[in-house]
Amino acid sequence: MSKFKIINLLDKIFISVSIFLIIYAWINFYIRNLWSTFFLSIIFSSACVFVLYYFLNKKQEKINLNKKNTDKMNKCFLAFRLTPRKSKIDLLYQILSKENETKINNGILTYNKDNKKHIVIIATHIERINNNDLINLIDEFLDFDIDVIDIVCNSVCENIKTKIFIDKEILLITKEKLFIDYFSKYQIYPDESKINTSITKLKFKDILNGLFIPEKAKSYFFCGLILIFSSIILPYHLYYIIFGSLLLIFSIICKILPKIRQNK
Repeated sequence: MSKFKIINLLDKIFISVSIFLIIYAWINFYIRNLWSTFFLSIIFSSACVFVLYYFLNKKQEKINLNKKNTDKMNKCFLAFRLTPRKSKIDLLYQILSKENETKINNGILTYNKDNKKHIVIIATHIERINNNDLINLIDEFLDFDIDVIDIVCNSVCENIKTKIFIDKEILLITKEKLFIDYFSKYQIYPDESKINTSITKLKFKDILNGLFIPEKAKSYFFCGLILIFSSIILPYHLYYIIFGSLLLIFSIICKILPKIRQNK
């Protein structure tokens, strides 16, 4: 569905009229009475339109909900990613300590869960982790007495190999898992107050600036010239004259606009 209400309204009118005409044609094939056909078509088409848009609205609500959750997840992860490393560790410590014995030693976060000792590695600086990244990340922690290596990351490449060790597990915590199993589960989120998520609205002035850049002058000129000459030999010559003249005016504006701005 479009974000413009007038487009949605026109779409609904078009679909409703189309359904009515289809039903009218089939009913009229069997019933020759004009008024009976008309009223039955109104009833059946209204029912069809109601059912159609009922399911479409349900689907749209589900899409909007998923989009809302996805936007919140991306915003949370961006805030987490832009948080200093110490604050990341403190935030994860606050979450993990809810159910586990958790420690921070020399900036390294460890915790015990299900009789297994975990170590947490922050790898949010890597957009998508591959096998080489995985080996480089765990390399400096191999001397630690640990059973599971938790790697907090954005996303992972396909076919990534996590079964590297016999006695150690590698747990990849992507942004989806981080949001669902950590932030949402415990209702503890990173600070989003410093993250600007506002959408910059496109201004009419910006459209004009993009429309009348000097580099487009030649394109406007040649297109306008072709249309002007086409008006001599083709029908609907008024159409070609109007749009050809308009394009030539655009080419003139592209050339004089920089000079006007310089004089300001």
